[in-house]
Amino acid sequence: MQSFYHVAIKATDLEESLTFYRRQFDAEVVDRGHGTGEDATAVEYVALSIADKLLYLFEEAPYEAAGLIESVPAGFLHFGYVVDDVEESAASLAADGVDVFMEPREFGDLKIAFFTDPSGVRIELIEYPDT
Repeated sequence: MQSFYHVAIKATDLEESLTFYRRQFDAEVVDRGHGTGEDATAVEYVALSIADKLLYLFEEAPYEAAGLIESVPAGFLHFGYVVDDVEESAASLAADGVDVFMEPREFGDLKIAFFTDPSGVRIELIEYPDT
């Protein structure tokens, strides 16, 4: 793992949550997705920089949009780690018996995958493109 990347929250009202985090935590918008893709990329989200971390607000999680899990309630969705190679990391986890419930796939400019820990907490692996 390279670094801790973000925490993701499912918001009942994206704009209301955005206003709250901007006002209460001086959050800055660093990215916004408008759900123009298909499957996992068909989600609307706002990425916020708060202090030295990122907070992603989603209307629907990528794995919900892909139909890989039932709808989850508002609140905590997952947290993410940056890795060198999502394919390799996901394969290593799967070989160790870990539930990789969303196989590696493109998400905008990133490659992502999701797995769960023994308690069912969803964790994302994130690979940046070569620059």
